[in-house]
Amino acid sequence: MSKLIVYFLCAILAVIPIKSLSVSENSGRFMCLLQDPPNQCGQFCLSALKPLIDHIAKHQNEWNNCDNEKRNETQAKLQRIEDQQTESRSQKENQQESQEKRMKKVVTQDIIDRLSKMELKQAKIEKKLEAILNMLNLIKNNFKRFGSRYFYIEHVDEQNWKTASDSCKKIGGRLASIQNKVEFESIVAELNSNVSYLLGISDLVDGGVFISKSTGKKAPFLKWKPGEPRYDHPDQRCVTVHDGGMWVDGCSSKHHYICEFAD
Repeated sequence: MSKLIVYFLCAILAVIPIKSLSVSENSGRFMCLLQDPPNQCGQFCLSALKPLIDHIAKHQNEWNNCDNEKRNETQAKLQRIEDQQTESRSQKENQQESQEKRMKKVVTQDIIDRLSKMELKQAKIEKKLEAILNMLNLIKNNFKRFGSRYFYIEHVDEQNWKTASDSCKKIGGRLASIQNKVEFESIVAELNSNVSYLLGISDLVDGGVFISKSTGKKAPFLKWKPGEPRYDHPDQRCVTVHDGGMWVDGCSSKHHYICEFAD
């Protein structure tokens, strides 16, 4: 490295005009003429230019140190950037994994809730189907169609108005309220003669106003026997069918009864 510096400095001196390196005799100084700088520039040139050489060397070390510092600083920055990127990727992966877990949990819970609702709906449907089947069995075993509706006629057992009403409920019906003439005539054709059959019609609430037990409204159809309704005693408030017509009879008295299907 020193030899290269010497050559460099000698080259500089070689291009400097001779006058710049000559001194008059009056000044008492000598003049160095460089015709062959590499050989002529010896100890004198080195000693004369040593401050410049030292200055260049010093700055060269500073430049080297500066380069190393910058390189180290750049590497440190790159390492920090890489660490940040690694940390960001890790955080992103963790967030994505956490989100996937939450989504799976939400989806799983949603599926469970939907299945539970479906099971409840299915249970309700099955219950309704069971009720329908029970009704169909009741209709098949107990009720008979008269006109557009189904009725059950009790020809054997006799009960009062209250217990007869309870018995109708047990088989899926209620004490009957005749709707029209066609329905009445088709039922009367099935009744035994000289026997009274209780209906779900009475004037227990308001005397003379006959109300259907099934609807709470006025009875839609009444066909009285001649002279009816006639009250021979206070208990005569419930309507029965007897020999093709209706009359009021004792609510506490026992009679056969007619049930209508509770649709």
